[in-house]
Amino acid sequence: MKFWLIMRRWRNTDGFATLYGFVRYVPYVAFILALKVYVMMLLIHSRDMTSDYAEYDDYSAKVSSQQQKTTTTTEEPGWREKQEVLQRLNRTKLVPSATNRTPETIWLFYNRIPRTGGQTIVSLLKSLSKDLDYQHQEHVYRTPWQRLMSDEEQKNLATWFEYNFWPKSYDRFSLYINFTQHRSAYVTLRPAYITMVRDPVEKFISYFRFKRVDQQRVKMEMTWREREKPGASRSWYWKKLEDCVLNDDPECSMKDGTDDFLSAVPFICGQHSYCLKRGEPYALQKAKFHAEYEYSVIGITEEWNTTLGVLEQYLPAFFSGARQRYFSSEFQNERTVNKNPKKYKEVSAEVRTALKNRMALEYELYEFLKQRLHRQYLAVADILMKPTTEIPSRSTEKVELSNWDRLDIELGRGRKD
Repeated sequence: MKFWLIMRRWRNTDGFATLYGFVRYVPYVAFILALKVYVMMLLIHSRDMTSDYAEYDDYSAKVSSQQQKTTTTTEEPGWREKQEVLQRLNRTKLVPSATNRTPETIWLFYNRIPRTGGQTIVSLLKSLSKDLDYQHQEHVYRTPWQRLMSDEEQKNLATWFEYNFWPKSYDRFSLYINFTQHRSAYVTLRPAYITMVRDPVEKFISYFRFKRVDQQRVKMEMTWREREKPGASRSWYWKKLEDCVLNDDPECSMKDGTDDFLSAVPFICGQHSYCLKRGEPYALQKAKFHAEYEYSVIGITEEWNTTLGVLEQYLPAFFSGARQRYFSSEFQNERTVNKNPKKYKEVSAEVRTALKNRMALEYELYEFLKQRLHRQYLAVADILMKPTTEIPSRSTEKVELSNWDRLDIELGRGRKD
């Protein structure tokens, strides 16, 4: 009892008030100190933003002095070859080859181009991932347009890959991202690149019609056009492809200098502003450069069997058994899916010719990519002609690995079945 009386008297003294005020602010002080330590750690581990090869926004060909000092021990395979080509990119005729550009990596980045059969490739990745023991991650879209990304968004995506210690594939409607440029200083891996292209006229026709079938796209387009001009939404919805092309409608005119978010050129060229401009010769040249020196495989929708065969041989960690799985009975629903069930009359030769003339640069890239795919196929044709054996199916074992199991395997102390 006496103790509590002493404590009650002490609570009314100045000393207690001082001590109580100090204790009250201890959590705030601790929080500020922790925040400062966190910021300091971020600064200490700041990224090395020096690219392993130069990006020439001014169309010039200058290799920085820091890159010239880079030693051969820190260079990626083919680094010097890429430097030499980039220094004379404006005056070099690029020739496609069968060289396998797949790096040593556990990651795959599939930057999808609209209306090129991308959903089938994604379905294959999901199906094969169960047997080849990797994970596939689909991008979750907050808006329909996230193809052009800021530098910060590109860095964040590079960091996302770096935190995945298990083999991972990822798909997204995105322009080419230079992961070598945006990776952390302590990371030596980068994702392997793949994508698909399609005959430009066929792709444009498919996209023109699909925009008027897909509910989300229809709603978005009509809402935007109605805000711009009352009544414009209905005229857009009922617009005919032939009238759009032959009457030089802005939706089908494809004027040089306008932004392009549909053709293969910007998707393979990259995130620079010149990549988006129609009719830009340097964008075409940069797209050819990335296709030849960065992408493992760029498939052709019209040559599906050839594409699957090359994917199997150039990226076996992600596509081993792809042909067998694609033609299997369990994959039948994925092969026959059609998101646009409407029937249309045949497009006239006049319209096709007009569209092809407006897509001259994209057709040049398309033919370049066809040559590259054919040379890659010839390089592995002997292997592909051999009888295939059934791929081992881990999924039938019905063994689910937890995150801790995976960590144990990575550390070499867990199960390896």
